[in-house]
Amino acid sequence: MATVRLDSIEKAYGQVRVIKGVDLDVADGEFIVFVGPSGCGKSTLLRMIAGLEDISGGDLYIGGERCNERAPKDRGIAMVFQSYALYPHKTVYQNMAFGLKLARRPKAEIETRVREAARILQMEHLLDRRPNQLSGGQRQRVAIGRAIVRDPQVFLFDEPLSNLDAALRVSTRREIAKLHADLGATMIYVTHDQVEAMTLADRIVVLDAGIVQQIGTPIELYERPQNLFVAGFIGSPKMNFLAAEIVGPDAGGLRVSSPETGELLVTDRDMQALAPGAPVTLGIRPEHLVPAEGEGGGVRAVVRLVERLGDQTLLEMETQSGATLVAKAPPERRFAPGATVALDLAAGKTHLFDRNGKAVARRKP
Repeated sequence: MATVRLDSIEKAYGQVRVIKGVDLDVADGEFIVFVGPSGCGKSTLLRMIAGLEDISGGDLYIGGERCNERAPKDRGIAMVFQSYALYPHKTVYQNMAFGLKLARRPKAEIETRVREAARILQMEHLLDRRPNQLSGGQRQRVAIGRAIVRDPQVFLFDEPLSNLDAALRVSTRREIAKLHADLGATMIYVTHDQVEAMTLADRIVVLDAGIVQQIGTPIELYERPQNLFVAGFIGSPKMNFLAAEIVGPDAGGLRVSSPETGELLVTDRDMQALAPGAPVTLGIRPEHLVPAEGEGGGVRAVVRLVERLGDQTLLEMETQSGATLVAKAPPERRFAPGATVALDLAAGKTHLFDRNGKAVARRKP
């Protein structure tokens, strides 16, 4: 396997810059996921690594060697696309072996590689079938097997689960995670689905408009988003945001005030970060808004929509000031649209962002 390094990578179509100075170091055997909304540039960036898009600026290194001008076949990569791209008239075995035959590999080697890939993917019994005899998940496994037989330095996945139904997405996602564990391979994976990103990645690269917003482990991004975009993108349902202002420093952090919460302490923040009266955005995840028992609770809101999901209940609510909040409630609690609910904020779980959308600095240890 190999390392991958992106050094100030740029992509432009004429005067339009779509990838804007991306820097990234991928360790040998690491699973990296590019995530972001449609049009953010994640697939374009992956295709640049694959050699399917020219690099307008910067340098790409795979295994320590500069690959900007190398043909895709010479980069030591294998790519799994969103579409399966299987030959309908060939069997599973023939589809998986086709690239090796074009490379004029010995017949015995082809047989060994295909059989081993089929064993890894638990599809030995499918080798004689044609694509029209397979389910969507099985076809995607064939596409992955076709990549495995090439024994690449780096695996690239471009939204490989997008064409599958919900149940198949979950099972195939687990197969990809197991494949990474078994092979110890360097993998770079593109998705718009944050659940895939959170469950598969060693580290996530969050992109927006061709710019890297944050790179970190799933837990780092979830617990310490660096800006409003990452805070709103990572997490489902998304984080609640409330307009607030700084009241002043406190021994434990910063005191802030909003029409919905009143005055409260946001702990572990730099006391000198912002002056009193400065506008800020208060971020609260739905699971940290807890329906209070009785008349307690620091926030009061009217229930507008109730979504019962079995293991939890989602409440969409409106505050007196007109702000919309989403909270997670235990499944045994019962709520009805139109009811007024008191909410407690979980201590130490609030987030704070300045007027530019950047996370307010935390206090240094």
